[in-house]
Amino acid sequence: MTAESYAKSLEEVLKSARESKPEAPLKPDFSEREELLRAVALIAVLSMEKVTDERGEMGRKLGAAWSQDHRRTRMGANNVLEHRRKRSTWR
Repeated sequence: MTAESYAKSLEEVLKSARESKPEAPLKPDFSEREELLRAVALIAVLSMEKVTDERGEMGRKLGAAWSQDHRRTRMGANNVLEHRRKRSTWR
């Protein structure tokens, strides 16, 4: 019984994978008109939906007054009530 090393067996697997030819993916048999209609329908659905990445906008929003107050006090700044009162002036 011969002991084959892991590296040698892995080399054989990779060699056989390189030599084999990939199979062509199966393509449904659609006519060109059906493919065009599918593309148009997909574009119509996507254009009706709001497809944007709102993560950037969400990070720039201030959030609820409680969360603003909590962040400000944790950083050592005045709380939200004092901050708002300082900005407004009596005229």
